[in-house]
Amino acid sequence: MSSLPPIGDFDKGKSLRDAALNRLRTRRADLIRECTAAALRVALDRGEVCADDVRAVVPIPADISPKLVGVVFRDLADAGILHRAGFRNSTRPAAHARPLSLWRLTDADADLAALIAAWLTLPDPICAAIRTLVAATTVVTDERATRDRQND
Repeated sequence: MSSLPPIGDFDKGKSLRDAALNRLRTRRADLIRECTAAALRVALDRGEVCADDVRAVVPIPADISPKLVGVVFRDLADAGILHRAGFRNSTRPAAHARPLSLWRLTDADADLAALIAAWLTLPDPICAAIRTLVAATTVVTDERATRDRQND
């Protein structure tokens, strides 16, 4: 019996992917930060997140590859914040119902305070995204407190 030769070169593919993601991290840092904050917000609110969820919150300009969202999940997974928990078919017509990775918080009981305490020392864009979430949460909390004082 003859054995079939291997198909492709995994290491080369991985190297090309990593180089492309690094270029995106450099060229699209602001958009990646915004997408990272959106992914964390959705994961905290719903317990899970996929690329469609992020793209619904942060529109990707037409001249930028939507693959940029992949950087977000790779970075959050590498940091131990999210883990792949399965797949969900895309609801975007342009994606033809293809499967998307479904991500969940590694610590299912994590809340914003836990994220801040555990991950504030991480490099950008994760740290910046957490700071963005903290700022947004503080504004909402301050607004609620003001409204509650006015209603008393």
